[in-house]
Amino acid sequence: MKIIAQFLLVLLLLASCTEEFKSVDPEAFNNKVAERTDIETPEELITIYYNYPPDEGKPDLSINSQKLNDNEFEITLIHDGQQDDAQQAEKVVMRAVKSDNKWTVREIKRNWKCYSGRGHTSWGIGYCG
Repeated sequence: MKIIAQFLLVLLLLASCTEEFKSVDPEAFNNKVAERTDIETPEELITIYYNYPPDEGKPDLSINSQKLNDNEFEITLIHDGQQDDAQQAEKVVMRAVKSDNKWTVREIKRNWKCYSGRGHTSWGIGYCG
Protein backbone atom coordinates (compact mmCIF):
# COMPACT_ATOMS: atom_id res chain seq x y z
CA MET A 1 0.00 0.00 0.00
CA LYS A 2 2.87 2.35 0.84
CA ILE A 3 4.41 1.79 -2.61
CA ILE A 4 1.12 2.64 -4.32
CA ALA A 5 0.83 5.86 -2.31
CA GLN A 6 4.42 6.84 -3.21
CA PHE A 7 3.75 6.06 -6.88
CA LEU A 8 0.62 8.22 -6.87
CA LEU A 9 2.50 11.06 -5.19
CA VAL A 10 5.26 10.96 -7.81
CA LEU A 11 2.68 10.79 -10.59
CA LEU A 12 0.86 13.80 -9.16
CA LEU A 13 4.09 15.80 -8.91
CA LEU A 14 5.03 14.98 -12.49
CA ALA A 15 1.57 15.89 -13.75
CA SER A 16 1.65 19.25 -11.96
CA CYS A 17 4.97 20.12 -13.64
CA THR A 18 3.70 19.79 -17.19
CA GLU A 19 3.61 22.96 -19.24
CA GLU A 20 0.30 24.31 -20.43
CA PHE A 21 0.09 25.49 -24.03
CA LYS A 22 -2.46 27.33 -26.10
CA SER A 23 -3.06 25.65 -29.48
CA VAL A 24 -2.97 27.68 -32.68
CA ASP A 25 -4.70 26.45 -35.83
CA PRO A 26 -1.95 26.03 -38.47
CA GLU A 27 -4.30 26.31 -41.48
CA ALA A 28 -3.73 30.00 -42.26
CA PHE A 29 0.04 29.63 -41.99
CA ASN A 30 -0.01 26.48 -44.14
CA ASN A 31 -1.93 28.43 -46.80
CA LYS A 32 0.70 31.19 -46.62
CA VAL A 33 3.64 28.81 -47.23
CA ALA A 34 1.89 26.18 -49.37
CA GLU A 35 3.62 27.05 -52.63
CA ARG A 36 6.94 28.24 -51.21
CA THR A 37 9.91 26.04 -52.07
CA ASP A 38 12.52 28.53 -50.83
CA ILE A 39 12.17 27.67 -47.12
CA GLU A 40 15.06 25.32 -46.52
CA THR A 41 15.34 24.83 -42.76
CA PRO A 42 12.98 24.37 -39.82
CA GLU A 43 14.50 27.50 -38.28
CA GLU A 44 13.53 29.57 -41.34
CA LEU A 45 10.00 28.18 -41.19
CA ILE A 46 9.35 29.15 -37.57
CA THR A 47 10.97 32.56 -38.09
CA ILE A 48 8.54 33.23 -40.95
CA TYR A 49 5.67 32.16 -38.69
CA TYR A 50 6.80 34.37 -35.80
CA ASN A 51 7.06 37.33 -38.19
CA TYR A 52 8.78 39.77 -35.81
CA PRO A 53 8.49 43.32 -37.24
CA PRO A 54 11.87 44.35 -38.68
CA ASP A 55 11.38 47.98 -37.61
CA GLU A 56 11.32 46.94 -33.92
CA GLY A 57 14.98 45.95 -33.74
CA LYS A 58 16.56 42.53 -33.41
CA PRO A 59 14.73 40.30 -30.91
CA ASP A 60 16.52 37.92 -28.53
CA LEU A 61 15.40 34.69 -30.22
CA SER A 62 16.53 31.19 -29.41
CA ILE A 63 15.54 28.56 -31.97
CA ASN A 64 16.08 24.83 -31.65
CA SER A 65 14.91 22.05 -33.91
CA GLN A 66 14.76 18.34 -33.34
CA LYS A 67 14.39 15.86 -36.16
CA LEU A 68 11.69 13.37 -35.20
CA ASN A 69 11.99 11.17 -38.28
CA ASP A 70 13.03 11.52 -41.94
CA ASN A 71 10.81 14.49 -42.78
CA GLU A 72 9.26 15.62 -39.47
CA PHE A 73 10.66 18.22 -37.10
CA GLU A 74 9.75 19.78 -33.77
CA ILE A 75 10.90 23.39 -33.74
CA THR A 76 10.97 25.61 -30.66
CA LEU A 77 11.34 29.39 -30.75
CA ILE A 78 11.79 31.38 -27.54
CA HIS A 79 11.68 35.18 -27.56
CA ASP A 80 13.10 36.32 -24.21
CA GLY A 81 13.45 39.81 -22.80
CA GLN A 82 10.43 41.18 -24.59
CA GLN A 83 9.90 44.92 -24.62
CA ASP A 84 6.62 44.56 -22.76
CA ASP A 85 5.71 45.73 -19.29
CA ALA A 86 4.15 42.40 -18.29
CA GLN A 87 5.16 39.54 -20.60
CA GLN A 88 8.84 38.58 -20.37
CA ALA A 89 9.06 35.72 -22.88
CA GLU A 90 7.07 33.78 -25.43
CA LYS A 91 7.58 30.22 -26.61
CA VAL A 92 6.28 28.79 -29.88
CA VAL A 93 6.51 25.05 -30.52
CA MET A 94 5.79 23.78 -34.02
CA ARG A 95 5.65 20.31 -35.55
CA ALA A 96 6.21 20.36 -39.28
CA VAL A 97 6.88 18.03 -42.19
CA LYS A 98 8.97 18.81 -45.26
CA SER A 99 8.03 16.97 -48.43
CA ASP A 100 9.00 17.85 -52.01
CA ASN A 101 10.70 21.06 -50.76
CA LYS A 102 7.43 22.28 -49.21
CA TRP A 103 6.50 22.52 -45.55
CA THR A 104 3.26 21.49 -43.87
CA VAL A 105 2.74 22.46 -40.25
CA ARG A 106 0.84 19.88 -38.24
CA GLU A 107 0.75 21.63 -34.88
CA ILE A 108 1.49 25.04 -33.39
CA LYS A 109 1.30 25.73 -29.70
CA ARG A 110 2.46 28.64 -27.62
CA ASN A 111 2.86 29.80 -24.08
CA TRP A 112 4.60 32.60 -22.20
CA LYS A 113 5.92 33.76 -18.88
CA CYS A 114 5.48 37.04 -17.09
CA TYR A 115 7.90 39.39 -15.41
CA SER A 116 8.11 38.94 -11.64
CA GLY A 117 5.18 40.64 -9.95
CA ARG A 118 3.13 40.61 -13.17
CA GLY A 119 1.87 37.03 -13.10
CA HIS A 120 3.27 33.53 -13.48
CA THR A 121 7.04 33.33 -13.92
CA SER A 122 7.09 29.79 -15.30
CA TRP A 123 5.87 28.76 -18.77
CA GLY A 124 2.08 28.79 -18.93
CA ILE A 125 -0.96 30.46 -20.44
CA GLY A 126 -2.17 32.59 -17.55
CA TYR A 127 -2.71 36.33 -17.81
CA CYS A 128 0.29 38.68 -17.41
CA GLY A 129 -0.87 41.94 -15.93
